[in-house]
Amino acid sequence: AFAQEDSTATEGLDGRALEIYAGSKGAKMRVSNPYDTLHEGDKNDTIRITTARKLITIITSPRTIEPEEIDVEQEMREDRTERRNLFTYWSGLEIGLNNFMTPGGSFDLPEEDKWMELEAGRSRWFAINFMEQKFEFGSHHAGLLTGLGLEFTSYHFANNVLLAADADSTYAFTEDLPGYSKNKFRQIGLRVPLMFEFNTKRAPLPTEELILSGKDMDYDRKGNFHLAFGVVGSWYFDTMYKQKYREDGERVKDRRKASYNTLPYRLAARGQIGFGSLNLFAEYGLTSFFEDGKGPDLVPVSVGITLLGFN
Repeated sequence: AFAQEDSTATEGLDGRALEIYAGSKGAKMRVSNPYDTLHEGDKNDTIRITTARKLITIITSPRTIEPEEIDVEQEMREDRTERRNLFTYWSGLEIGLNNFMTPGGSFDLPEEDKWMELEAGRSRWFAINFMEQKFEFGSHHAGLLTGLGLEFTSYHFANNVLLAADADSTYAFTEDLPGYSKNKFRQIGLRVPLMFEFNTKRAPLPTEELILSGKDMDYDRKGNFHLAFGVVGSWYFDTMYKQKYREDGERVKDRRKASYNTLPYRLAARGQIGFGSLNLFAEYGLTSFFEDGKGPDLVPVSVGITLLGFN
C-alpha cells in the first residue's frame, strides 16, 4: 500500500479527470471518472488536488492581453531620423593631404616663395567630424547640411629652412646645418560646414500606414550615389611650429607656439562625391594662408577620403 495518496483532477478531458497518486512505492497516474473528486458546477479552469486530509482547489481565469500599443508619432520620428542620418555624409573620420597653390591655380610657387614649398606626402590632414544636422527639401534626395568637426592640419616643409616672423612679415632662413628630419607647421581648429547634398537612392518616407503594418524600415546606403558642395569655415585655436634634428649626436626637438602671421580662420570651398559608403572630398581655400601683406599669397588645398563614417 502507498504510505500517502495524492490525486490531482483536471477538467477538460471529455468529462474525465487526470489523477496523480504519489506514495512510498512511487507514483502512478490514471484517467478516471471525476465525479468522486470533482463537484458539479466546477469550471473548466478549476484544478482540484485531493489528499487524505486536505482538498486543495486552484481556480484559474482567462487573462486578456491587450495588443501592444504603438506610438506611431514616435516611431515615425525615429525612422525619419535614421533615414536622414544615413543619407548625410559628414560625420566620421577623414584623412587627406595638404598643399599650397598660387592664386592662379599652380602648385609651382614663385621663386621668391620657394621656401614655403611642401613635402606633399608628409603634409597630412585629419579631421573628426562628430556632429551633423541636415534640413531636407521634402525628401532625402536633397538637403542642406551643417555640423561640427575638429581639424588637424600640418604643412611639412620640403626645404631645410627656419621660419621666422615679426609684427609685419613672415620669412625664412635657409640653413645647411642642422638637417631637419621634421620641419612642419601645425594647426588645430574647429570646423563648420554649410553644404547642399544630393542622393540618388530611393528610400520611402516613413508613414503611419507603414508603421502600423509592422514593416521594418531597413535603410542602407548600398547603391547610393551622392554629391555635395558648399563651404567649410575653420577657426584655429592652436598653432605650432615643430622641428626635429640632431646636434652633436643628440636628438633635438624644438616647438614654438606662435601663429607666424597666419590667419586664425579659413573659409574653403568643399566638394565631395561618393558611392555607397565611399566618400571622397576636396577643399580649396577662399582665404589666403597668411594675413594680408604679411607673407606669400598662398592658397591652402586639401584632398582626402572619409576613413570611417559614424552613421
